[in-house]
Amino acid sequence: MDDKFHSHNKVRKVLAEDPAALALWVVAGSWSSDNLTDGLIPDHQLPWLFPTGGDELARKLVAARLWRRVRGGYEFHEWRSDSDGTKRNPSKEEVEEERRKKAEAGRKGGLASGKARSKPQAPGEARAEAAAEPPASRVVELPTRPDREPLQGSPGGRASAQARGARSTPSPARPSTPARASPSAVRCVEHEFDDDPPRCGACERARRHAEQADHERRIETRQAHLRTTHADKRRAIANCPLCDDSGYRGTAVCGHDPGAEARAARGRRIVNDLMGWTSDERTPP
Repeated sequence: MDDKFHSHNKVRKVLAEDPAALALWVVAGSWSSDNLTDGLIPDHQLPWLFPTGGDELARKLVAARLWRRVRGGYEFHEWRSDSDGTKRNPSKEEVEEERRKKAEAGRKGGLASGKARSKPQAPGEARAEAAAEPPASRVVELPTRPDREPLQGSPGGRASAQARGARSTPSPARPSTPARASPSAVRCVEHEFDDDPPRCGACERARRHAEQADHERRIETRQAHLRTTHADKRRAIANCPLCDDSGYRGTAVCGHDPGAEARAARGRRIVNDLMGWTSDERTPP
């Protein structure tokens, strides 16, 4: 964001009309940069970016010429560069190329480090490395973590010593089977069963695609729920003979229950009879 953003005429106009529109502008800009959409905000993203009133705020941003309406959504005004050519945001291709270069540099660095470690040391280098190590008397070992498992018997007794001896016996190693290191980990095909995978651009893209797909599924589920709820409300209003087309009876929201008034009157009569009252105003005699 430019340091003159606060004083721009368009921003001042939006601040005077509805400051919440600028909150949508900032959140949407962060989402677009993270998902590499080059300033495009799809219509289905608005309820997730701004749950209440997103459509109205988007129209205000269009009126202020901070956004423009495009097919299927909205687009930031001058996302990549200003009118004078000043660079603003990198494009999707530029970001992916930079990530590819970093991943390639990391891969080459790992290969070079592995080759250096596997190369046998000369006798002079080995003696210099041994001389650089601190003497054993100065090495301080960290205390081991105390055992927190409950033991039967008194502390320090025979049962406690037997249990410690049993735990100190190493258990036989189980045969390993190919499985993911974490059920929630999303990786590329090459590192799918790698317990300690290196930095990989394909793994990062797989994670992003999985997150985007999961987010779109949640948005679709929410929109379907909203459509169903809206349809149920319109159906109840259409079938109710008491309220208007907006679902109101006068100034009150209609409950769509034609028998409610009759039940209320019958209840009042029963109460009046039990209490000995002579009118519906519940006035004692």
